[in-house]
Amino acid sequence: MQWRWDYPSPNEYIVGAWEPKTSNHNFCEEDYIITPYIGEFINTLTNITYVIYGLHGLRRVAPKPTGGLISTLAFPYWGLISVGLLSAWFHATLKYHSQMGDDLSMFLAVGAILHQLLCFKTTVNERRKYTAYILGSLIPVSVYHVWADEIILHEIAFAVMIFLVSKYTRALIKVQITSEEARKKLGRMATFGISTGLFGYFLWNIDFHACYYVTVFKRWVGLPWGFLFELHGWWHIFTAIGAYVGMALVEYLVTIEEGKTGRVEEGFVWPVREVLRDLDGVERSGVEGKKMK
Repeated sequence: MQWRWDYPSPNEYIVGAWEPKTSNHNFCEEDYIITPYIGEFINTLTNITYVIYGLHGLRRVAPKPTGGLISTLAFPYWGLISVGLLSAWFHATLKYHSQMGDDLSMFLAVGAILHQLLCFKTTVNERRKYTAYILGSLIPVSVYHVWADEIILHEIAFAVMIFLVSKYTRALIKVQITSEEARKKLGRMATFGISTGLFGYFLWNIDFHACYYVTVFKRWVGLPWGFLFELHGWWHIFTAIGAYVGMALVEYLVTIEEGKTGRVEEGFVWPVREVLRDLDGVERSGVEGKKMK
């Protein structure tokens, strides 16, 4: 195979700049094979997907009258950026404290979306109540996760939050969107976002449970082709897409103006932009049909 070189020998122990490794998790990618300053090269590099999507989100909400860089519209995107940066820090250093930062950043991102959904069209007192509920749940779980060095409660709390975000997002589609065709399109977009994240989780499990066979195959194809089979890196990419779809969909639903059409997709990026451009055509047809009647 052209443009191929071998992985380092399995018996060759490569000393990294951040040794010793203290994290509980060391994923299937072999450590420090590209540079002594990055433990898992592809797992670190692919976290840029979160950062790119987060920056696109901030760019869209920054000029909004109800937005800005410090606003409820911006907080989910800041959370997405934090996931990318802290996960990259963890995979680069393989330290326990960076692992905790990676784990807890997931709460920040999903908690911000849940807060945005719960606080939509509520009073000040209700917003304070929901904020207290979210913080009162996440802070004890986070403290226990770090102190007890456990993962089960963390995963349960995260799964419950994902379920609530999905539930309230679909309920908001029914409230905010009057066109049945538009509802179906947005519902399919929500399903696409969740499915993308689940597919990433599927790849993560292959990487975790079949690491030996994946590693043998990567060593057979050699570098750089083996990079394509770093499945935990694909988990980063697919979950970043899924997270952005969810965040952008919620942003659209809480900022939509009744009866307004034209360029609703402006500022969003793939895959949300394409769906909303198509949705704009549906809304435009509906408005024109009403005028003809």
